[in-house]
Amino acid sequence: MSLEEIKKRSRSLFERFEKIEPRRWTVEGSVMELATEVGDLTEVVLRKEYYKQNIYEDLDYQIRDEVADVLFVLMRIADYYGINLDEAYEEMEKLVSDRLKSRGV
Repeated sequence: MSLEEIKKRSRSLFERFEKIEPRRWTVEGSVMELATEVGDLTEVVLRKEYYKQNIYEDLDYQIRDEVADVLFVLMRIADYYGINLDEAYEEMEKLVSDRLKSRGV
């Protein structure tokens, strides 16, 4: 499945959420939600890597869930700005590869 397909599938979930949430999500709200979700992911990774005491039953599941939450919010932001994620990723990948080549790797 491509990133664009994931974005389209996510869009239908965004539209369903809009029917029950008290306020329509703006892109600014989505960016704040992204920060929240990254914070949640950070918390679980810190517990998995023994920086904090574990309070979860299944940390691997929690990490997977939080990564998916981050991806979901990123899809909302990309959708708002009309970003073709497949193209954007390919461009980023080429830039990174070129930088690495210029450093001999």
